[in-house]
Amino acid sequence: MEAELAMRRGYLSWDAGHVEEPLELFRLAGKLYERAGSPAGVAHAAASEAWAMLQLGHREEAARRAREVLGVPHADPAWPPALTARITLGVAIAHAEPDEAAEHLRHALALARDDGHLHNQAWCLNCRGVALRQMGRYEEALASHREAFALLDELFEEHWKIHFLNGYGETCRLAGLPEEALRLHRQALELAPRLGNRHEEALAHEGIATVLDGTDPAGAAEHRAAGQAVLQRLSPGSC
Repeated sequence: MEAELAMRRGYLSWDAGHVEEPLELFRLAGKLYERAGSPAGVAHAAASEAWAMLQLGHREEAARRAREVLGVPHADPAWPPALTARITLGVAIAHAEPDEAAEHLRHALALARDDGHLHNQAWCLNCRGVALRQMGRYEEALASHREAFALLDELFEEHWKIHFLNGYGETCRLAGLPEEALRLHRQALELAPRLGNRHEEALAHEGIATVLDGTDPAGAAEHRAAGQAVLQRLSPGSC
């Protein structure tokens, strides 16, 4: 019960735009599951921990943790920890091991489609877009993002969109579509405060600043400062 509560608190914290706090809660849940003798619970917590580490930029550690989860025996092909681990691993190693990354993401998307879970399909498609962007395959990345957002539009799912908009915007910028990138980052900037997601709000400011750097340095500096102010308020010990 304590472990499940820690996991739920981690997900709620993630939805609120925090990253470091969910990581600590997932680690706590893993210890509690281990103490309770629940290998499946430990794997579930470890998969979420790997995903949170990836969001913090700890790619190697995230990949290592995801591989550990994939090494856990399981009978269900749509086992949720394996899906999370494959998505995490696919993004984490996209630059260093593009072929293996593409295979993990292909497998994850196939599992999500077989399971009929549209939210997971959108998640897989968006993450595949991020991975393809890191491989420099921009047109394929854009197509994957667009497919993800078509599903989210069908689901009227703003709470999922906020986690995907800034990544889609970054792909557009690198693909030579600055106006589309600005539109997506500005959409994130409008949506994030409404949903209470300060982390994505800060990322939106930084995304806009990066697009504006070459054409509007003053506007870029204003957005960059605003994003840093949001992050400062999010940091531990801030008011």
